[in-house]
Amino acid sequence: MYMKNIYVMKLSLCFTAVLLLTSFLPEKAEAKIELIDRVIAVVDSGVIMESELNQRVQDIIGRLRSEGTELPPKDLLVEQVLERLIIEEIQLQIAERAGVKISDAELNRALSMIASNNSMNLEQFKESMDANKDSYNDLRRSVRKELIIQRVQRGKVGANIEISEQEIENFLNSQEGRSRLAEQYNVQQILLSLKNEAEEALVRSTEKKGLDIIKRYNDGESFEKLAATYSADQNALEGGSLGWRRASELPTLFSDVVVKLRVGEVSELIRSGAGYHIIRLAEKKGDVVKFEDQTLVRHILIHPSEIRSEKQTKDLINEIYEKLNQGEEFKQLARQYSEDPGSKMEGGDLGWSKASTFDPAFETVMHSTVIGEVSKPFKTQFGWHILEVLDRRNEDVSDNVRKNRAYQIIFERKFEQELQRTLIELRSEAYVDIKLTS
Repeated sequence: MYMKNIYVMKLSLCFTAVLLLTSFLPEKAEAKIELIDRVIAVVDSGVIMESELNQRVQDIIGRLRSEGTELPPKDLLVEQVLERLIIEEIQLQIAERAGVKISDAELNRALSMIASNNSMNLEQFKESMDANKDSYNDLRRSVRKELIIQRVQRGKVGANIEISEQEIENFLNSQEGRSRLAEQYNVQQILLSLKNEAEEALVRSTEKKGLDIIKRYNDGESFEKLAATYSADQNALEGGSLGWRRASELPTLFSDVVVKLRVGEVSELIRSGAGYHIIRLAEKKGDVVKFEDQTLVRHILIHPSEIRSEKQTKDLINEIYEKLNQGEEFKQLARQYSEDPGSKMEGGDLGWSKASTFDPAFETVMHSTVIGEVSKPFKTQFGWHILEVLDRRNEDVSDNVRKNRAYQIIFERKFEQELQRTLIELRSEAYVDIKLTS
């Protein structure tokens, strides 16, 4: 399942204006225009005030000047800003009707991100704003509004975006895809020099020496030390390091092997015209490399209800636990008793799951349970459980990560295109009465 709930975090002009705190101070003095406020536009059931328009215009002027950007004509700027405010108001009204809310926790995370971009924590950022006589509360309102608009956009636009398996494969096989997702490998080698015309006895002894080095490494000896001691490669004293390379930058003899190695793993002996090589993958880097600890687990869930008290629930889970101790099959008891609709008919099987998938209390028991053993009954927020750990593995999920990353890139591209179309459509369907006069 590719990542479809993509959080497209874009800091708008109101965000950007805040990020450039000190550069705005000279302009703020100019922004204080004493006017009698009035409605400048009616948008469906809402209004845009002249003060709001003026403030946004002044903020943008301040930002453009701080960036050294030439200002557009004032009337054109006012027109563009008003249109932006109209589009924002339309989206905010959609959010209100849909009951969209932004929690304080979510808001604080967004503000912390802004603070981090300014090399500050949230408290330092607030103090900086106070020192510059900027309103932190105004910022919170602006950011909350921005997050609400983003949520509306995700709902309106994201649902209309479709990405096929073929599109993903085409991207992965394209020049752009290979460039953006290319893996890099930090490779080491030990070279046991051997001429092509070497006598059979020397070949066999060199091969035996190579196999012994591999065994010593697998038994815990340092590859760097082994390389310095035995390798005939010019980089032997540097631990046999070949440096960071893409697969395409390695000799084919090595690249075909390296891409299949796990980090820290060494190859079998590789014969070339120069002798025998032992290749070690020291590190991988890139967005497409990921190993994941996974657990194969199944469970039985019993939870209290209107017709079963907490005590009765606990008694039932203990009764099931006794049946397991007496030799009854976990799978059959799960099908008979479990109240987890997602796993009940599968004998309680939850499949291979990565860390942080489950309730913290569930995971604590899962990680402490030995493979092949059944846990004692325990409680989570969902009810009472018994679980059995069937197996554990460290799974290479790089291919899934590659596809997810490709999906994100394609999604973001399509999102931008679809967003503009959607906003134009929303604007055309809305009632807008502009009362701006020259």
